[in-house]
Amino acid sequence: MRKFFTLVLALLLLTCLLMPAVAGGQKESGKKLSPETEAWLKAAKLGKYAEDTFDEAALYEAAKKEGEVNIYSYSSRVFKFAKTFMAKYPGIKVNGFDIDSGEIVTKVLAEQQAKNYVADVIFLKDPATVVHELYDRGMAFPYVPPDLKDKIPPEYRNPFVGHHASVDTFIYNTSKQSSPPIKSMWDLTKPEWRGRFIVADPQKLPEFLEVFTTIVQHSKEMEAEYEKVFGEKLKLSKGVENAGYEWLYRILKNDVVVVGSSNDVAKAVGLASGDNPPVGFTSFSRLRDKKKNPNLKFQVMFDTTPVMGVATEVIIGIVNQAKHPNAAKLLIHWMLGDEKGGRGYAPYYVLGDFPLRKDVAPPPGAKKITDMNIWASDPKYVWENGQKVLEFWVSNLK
Repeated sequence: MRKFFTLVLALLLLTCLLMPAVAGGQKESGKKLSPETEAWLKAAKLGKYAEDTFDEAALYEAAKKEGEVNIYSYSSRVFKFAKTFMAKYPGIKVNGFDIDSGEIVTKVLAEQQAKNYVADVIFLKDPATVVHELYDRGMAFPYVPPDLKDKIPPEYRNPFVGHHASVDTFIYNTSKQSSPPIKSMWDLTKPEWRGRFIVADPQKLPEFLEVFTTIVQHSKEMEAEYEKVFGEKLKLSKGVENAGYEWLYRILKNDVVVVGSSNDVAKAVGLASGDNPPVGFTSFSRLRDKKKNPNLKFQVMFDTTPVMGVATEVIIGIVNQAKHPNAAKLLIHWMLGDEKGGRGYAPYYVLGDFPLRKDVAPPPGAKKITDMNIWASDPKYVWENGQKVLEFWVSNLK
């Protein structure tokens, strides 16, 4: 069984186990949190008890008394910023755990059920799952350092603070094509692109399910784009409910090539040797691969319409009953870096990871995320519609 479905089943099982324990504990719905969680929030100065000012010296002293902090991270770069944190703040040990985003959620759910509170900080993708499986149940809480609040746009600190964004975008082969070979996403449904469009498998990579669900969410824009490209009203195929789904349906019927990873997409496009190379949809960060392998010849198509890609967020939170809340807050502050993209953010100040702080310039070779024609994924919409989009995708695979 594919990993995605395994995760879904695990979440459903844990949901059933946790329902008695969390009934009445959903912050978003206005219901009260448990007395134990309220007491912990008050002691940790989080939630409605959060401080309005940031006192680094006082926080450091409190964190030193805790002595350590445990962070579950989707990224192996946790060990890089942990090292610099420990150099900056002697006396606090960072215990980093490199775990896939989906596994972080299931692990925290299991720990909360067992009241075995190990994790302090979670650093992961898939905000939709985090919000609905952890935040809404009072199992994870946001922390936005007060001195950085005005430097991070409101949409990237609600409910969790965004560390950086990833963008998935269209790429083309530059050794065979002097300019982008397509102008519109709908071009990929034309006969000349049959079998020449490559995407990563949304069944294996939840990030790409977020992307496809976001395209469905923007069906009105997709419909308007179709009319602009073809000069006629869009006629939906049988059983297809809107233009976003229609685009997915038509690329599938146009023999889209589905591969296992974003890296596979970049290689298939960048190493293509034929006269009619494919185009791909992959992570913007794959541009970094060209430094490692000069044989890769591809570039991003910045002007594709209606958008050049979709942005997905990487978020940070503090887990309910965290034993080291002060060290957790100090670590999060470090992770968010400074105006130069330094401090704990340094490992992510690279091409393909987009800073969300307004005062940080993009890394060399990139644009500010606010200057790019992209759609941002909506965690609520993804949560409510992602499974339906996945089922549609699977049912129309050849």
